[in-house]
Amino acid sequence: MKTAAIAYRVSDFLCRYPPFQYLRESEVLELVAGGKVAFHEDGEIVFAQGQLRSHYVYVVQQGVVRLVETLPDGSEALRDVRGEGDLLGIGRYLGIGEHIYTARTGTDVILYALPADRFWEIIKRHPRASRFLGAYFSATITPSGLESEYGLSDALRLGRRPLDWMSRRLHQLPSALTCVPHTPVREVATLLATSGADALTVVDPHGAPLGLISVRLLSDLVASGALSPEAPAHALMETEFTLAAAERPAGAYMTRMLDCNTDHLVLTSDGSPGGRLVGILDRRALARAEGAEPLTIVEDMARAGHISELAQLLIQGEATLSASLTGPESIRWLAPIAAAFQATALRRIVVLVEGALAQEGLENPDLDHCWVFFGSAGRMELLTRHDLDHGLVYDEPPNDLRRDARGYFLELGRRVSAALAACGFATSAKVISSGHPSACRSVAEWERAFTQWISDPVESCVYRATSFFDLRPVHGDCRLVERLERHIHGEEDRNPAFVPLLVSDSMANLPPLTFFRGLVIDDDGAYTEVLDLQRATLQPVVDIARALVLDGGIYRHSATLDRLQALTPESDEAAVLIEETANAFRNALYHRARTGLTTGSDGSRVDPAKLTRLEQNLLKAGFRTVLRLMEYMGGRYGVTSRR
Repeated sequence: MKTAAIAYRVSDFLCRYPPFQYLRESEVLELVAGGKVAFHEDGEIVFAQGQLRSHYVYVVQQGVVRLVETLPDGSEALRDVRGEGDLLGIGRYLGIGEHIYTARTGTDVILYALPADRFWEIIKRHPRASRFLGAYFSATITPSGLESEYGLSDALRLGRRPLDWMSRRLHQLPSALTCVPHTPVREVATLLATSGADALTVVDPHGAPLGLISVRLLSDLVASGALSPEAPAHALMETEFTLAAAERPAGAYMTRMLDCNTDHLVLTSDGSPGGRLVGILDRRALARAEGAEPLTIVEDMARAGHISELAQLLIQGEATLSASLTGPESIRWLAPIAAAFQATALRRIVVLVEGALAQEGLENPDLDHCWVFFGSAGRMELLTRHDLDHGLVYDEPPNDLRRDARGYFLELGRRVSAALAACGFATSAKVISSGHPSACRSVAEWERAFTQWISDPVESCVYRATSFFDLRPVHGDCRLVERLERHIHGEEDRNPAFVPLLVSDSMANLPPLTFFRGLVIDDDGAYTEVLDLQRATLQPVVDIARALVLDGGIYRHSATLDRLQALTPESDEAAVLIEETANAFRNALYHRARTGLTTGSDGSRVDPAKLTRLEQNLLKAGFRTVLRLMEYMGGRYGVTSRR
């Protein structure tokens, strides 16, 4: 590249694409000065699999380059397609001295070859360029020195509200206000009044918490005359309170409050009842850390007097989620917040509908029952108001009341489903609804259904029913769901072929290969204009994580990310794969939420042309991770993926 005119023309081209657009012009010109232009005709080899790397990295200026892998049987598999502005030959930065794929031109191609060592040194100076180059690699195996996360500046640049406060640990908490069980209530009132605290903890002789007394509880019982001021504190205290470990991030406390629907958290050293008491965190204290808005919305939902009022609060909650959706890491906090909005809405709707049925004179069978979420709502992965899968489990009625009980709960379910629709929850043909007999059953009927799905999965078409295995209790008697979960895991133990079949079903569709010129390309070269995130990344990971926890006897978790975290990898390679899978899933869930909240859809269908190159590369890395996960599962369970 001898003339200045050519150098500037090449520099102008490079600066239209990342990572070069993040560099100074002088740095790009320096790279161009040390490089060269290469031309290849259609069908030529740029570099071959197993060939030692040259001293250059390549940028495609014009044309199409296909990366193919030669398999042990001599056949070739397409691994990627690169076009204008894409990089080639960067595997060197992982310490790989030989090319792992063959680069073959698919048209006449012009390449800019740039000095690899100088390129590396310049890229590392610029965080955004560094992040972009890191996205070419997997989410967890990134060359040393490259950043891979969005910084605060990116959130501010995008005009969104950063959630950095949710990751901040709360170190300075008010001193724990305590009393012993026999302390008179009037002394408790004095302690609360003089300290300005909202609650105190009743402790045993060793300082472990026994109960909680809040100002509201005190005023309700004492002012009403229901309890004498001379009564002991243990007669007033609430023995059911919510515990949490001290020195956790603010976001962990907020989501805990939302999940448990409480205004107070009793903090102990390790989060256990026997741990050393550290303090009480109330909603006001958390509000000082900026977390008031979701808590206020949930509180207002719990008091809503009409469905229309609830609908407006859900719109407000959705706006909060949208404003806070800064990147994939924000999903960690926003998914539980969205789950709390949905659960609170359902609880309030149930109360309002039950009241309306009572006024109409419809006889309540007075049976214990529990409302549950299934599918993405059950896994706390639903951030839009689309397909809120919900159902009802009720206790076994006497034989002579079966028909009446079923009629009541079905009518209750139909009205609750209608109220959810009035609140803006859109439904598709696949939604699970409590107003349908398949999602409104007695606990014994549910047990029989799960027995059939597990013992005869092919005949019972279990692939259509896997969302039912992601049940999460939301409102009512949770013991019914606990009984059902024990039954599910007992049936799974008695049917060892069930999990391998789930694994096989999870690999029914391979993820796409790559993006190219605004299209989604499959490994057979077929293309589509829309990326289906559910099919490409989310559903395979959900299905595989569900199968793994069932196989491992892990009963505690329903969220996919929690399920992945709960697994015990058998090797370092498996641990890395699980971490990569979690990152790929979180990234796909972020894009689904962003698309859904922006367009008012469920967010699954994304236009690739609207994605930046960085976003495309991160999603493409996720496709590769899902494929590796399928290969790992295939080897572990003896099944093969199929398109």
